[in-house]
Amino acid sequence: MMYQRAPSDITETSLRGRILSGFAMTTMATLFLFETKAFVSKDIATSLALANSNSNQRIQLNFNITMMDLPCNYATVDVYSTVGFQKNITKDVKKFEVSEDGVLQQYEARNWHQDDVELWDPAVVETVEDLHNDGEDAISLNNDTFPYAKEEFPFLFVKFYTSDCPNCDDFAPTWEALGEIVTDASMHMVDDFMEAKGMDNHHYSDEEYEQAVNVMAPVLVTRLDCGAYPDVCKEQQIRAYPTTRLFVDGKAAGDYDGHRTVMELVHWLGHMEAEHREPGQLKMNNIFKYASERAVRNEEERIWNDALMSYRAPSPFFNTTRHPGCQLVGHIMVDSAPGKFLIQAQSFGKDFSTTLTNVSHIVHHFSFGDIEAQESVQNGGWKGISSKFIQSLHPLDGNVYVTSGLHQAYHHHLRVVTTEFDFGDSLFKWVGDKVRRVYRILCNTQLSTYRTSIVPEAKFEYDLSPIAMSYLEVSRNWYDYSTGLLAIIGGCFTVIGMLESSVAFFSKRNRYYLS
Repeated sequence: MMYQRAPSDITETSLRGRILSGFAMTTMATLFLFETKAFVSKDIATSLALANSNSNQRIQLNFNITMMDLPCNYATVDVYSTVGFQKNITKDVKKFEVSEDGVLQQYEARNWHQDDVELWDPAVVETVEDLHNDGEDAISLNNDTFPYAKEEFPFLFVKFYTSDCPNCDDFAPTWEALGEIVTDASMHMVDDFMEAKGMDNHHYSDEEYEQAVNVMAPVLVTRLDCGAYPDVCKEQQIRAYPTTRLFVDGKAAGDYDGHRTVMELVHWLGHMEAEHREPGQLKMNNIFKYASERAVRNEEERIWNDALMSYRAPSPFFNTTRHPGCQLVGHIMVDSAPGKFLIQAQSFGKDFSTTLTNVSHIVHHFSFGDIEAQESVQNGGWKGISSKFIQSLHPLDGNVYVTSGLHQAYHHHLRVVTTEFDFGDSLFKWVGDKVRRVYRILCNTQLSTYRTSIVPEAKFEYDLSPIAMSYLEVSRNWYDYSTGLLAIIGGCFTVIGMLESSVAFFSKRNRYYLS
């Protein structure tokens, strides 16, 4: 016979068979589900390798830092590395003034360049010694005379300087010339007054005449040596030399930071006088006439200065805020080599006080690499990426570093670890070069004390690690998935068969003993 009848114990169902078959089907379905889920999902594999040593590669450094007590016109960004340096960086760097109360101003501050401000008046060709031959017209003040001058003279213009300041030496002839012009104009004003009253030189002594000149002067031009009288300068918070400050009725009205020429100084004094004196009390027009005769070099410049005197717009070259800050926002490209990122007080036309320079700062953001890459990793939902990893991309964010003593500054030592994310064959492969590389930062911050001759600076030293970490997104191959499915089917039938044989054996054995 070609076909034989199967035994009845095979074709007929039993309760035990139905239970085992149901268990087998449930087990295979569950294993199928987990196997399929594992096949469609992706895992993260990590590896370590030497970082790319291409010296031509540059890395983007992102920063948003508020200097709490450093004006924007002094705050500069410099970068030094073992292969080069960049000084006074202005490209892709924005500055926003912060008031002494910590209020961010709604306008962008200007990045001043070194050639923006004239440091002395070329029209003043005499030396200080030549100008002193007929006496000092810019009166020298000290600890005792400075408070007296503030109290007695409604308009007091003071130049704070030091004897070892080269910029102060360059500015000295211009300042003395300004004092001489004010004195000459005041003498003419006294002579005109006496002539109008019918008085001659027999009605007064030389001392009385000198006092009359000082009283008639629209402004008293003075100077104070901070090297000889440091207590006065500390009290006035003089942080850079030379600082030219106007006092009105004993109170600081503003610091002049414009072109250091006689005409610009006179123009600014005219603007300040118009703000603080009644129209009938203005005297600076008298000074302007003598200043024009002394300092104007040609007819074209004379016409320009006449127009300036008739246009009383607020001058942009002074700041009445005593402790302004500056928020610096931007990014720069740095070499992939050990280096340092500095924010410090610098000015082509000023020398800074090492004692009163305060570089306390708030780090709103500081990171390396492309911002979009960081956001892609942070929001990409990568399995195995913890919140600590995301935080390590910008560990300084939100920290405040305030120095409580003199000659101090915080230094941040940063170890930068390159971390790459490989998207494999995913839909994001076309943007892989843009979003896959981020930089973790291991930081150590220390409070450093400077020598008294060095100006403090906010320093961020960085060094790229030679080891790079890679996160690879991997998935299973289709043939591994197929092999797994077949293994599940075969394994389930084998296990269920062994289980059924064992149950049948023990069942027969029990029936045998019972019979």
